[in-house]
Amino acid sequence: MPATDAFVRRLHEILLRVSDIQNQIDRGPKQLQLAQTQLQSAKDAVLQCKESIKQKRMDADRKQLQQREREAKLYEWQGKLNAATNNREYQAVKEQIAADTQANSVLSDEIFEILESIDAAQATLAELDAKLLVVQADTAKAEARIQERMATLKMDLERAQSELKAAESELPGDFSDTYYRMVESRGCEAMAPLDDKSCGGCNTTLPPRFLDQLRLGNPIPCPSCGRLLYRPE
Repeated sequence: MPATDAFVRRLHEILLRVSDIQNQIDRGPKQLQLAQTQLQSAKDAVLQCKESIKQKRMDADRKQLQQREREAKLYEWQGKLNAATNNREYQAVKEQIAADTQANSVLSDEIFEILESIDAAQATLAELDAKLLVVQADTAKAEARIQERMATLKMDLERAQSELKAAESELPGDFSDTYYRMVESRGCEAMAPLDDKSCGGCNTTLPPRFLDQLRLGNPIPCPSCGRLLYRPE
């Protein structure tokens, strides 16, 4: 018994449903990965901000140490200034005191700027911590939602595959080999409905003799793309 276009249409509808469900299942891991990537980005932002604050504090500590060392040196220079025995020595020590005083002033400005930047970074860190909490909550919800959706889709897939298997059990013998060969190579793209006078898969206009066969309810392959054509319902 030859396959009717109604039978081919039914097979194609099930194949399309199986393919759609499988595609949704395949997107699940990508959606999970996206949620986890967003979470990791939020965590990385917090860690980077903390590391930046740590480095700024180390820089401030280093400059404050330099400042204290220069202050101690200034104290020494002041003693040498008081002990100078001639004008030349006095002027040299005085110039050194002026240079170290200026350098200390620059260090003070730099330390102040670093401390201000630490305050700003601390405020940024608080914002990033708050954002991380939100992203963590959103990620947990997304993962739960996706897992639930995956479970539902897998059940839908099992039902659709069972329906497909039942339909395939009715394949006419002279059509069975052709069907399995086409589906194995092209999946749900193995078939297409007639679109007015054209192939619904590649849009090629069909010759009259092909249209006549289809009007009689006989599925035939498209002369252009090879899809098995059938009349739409």
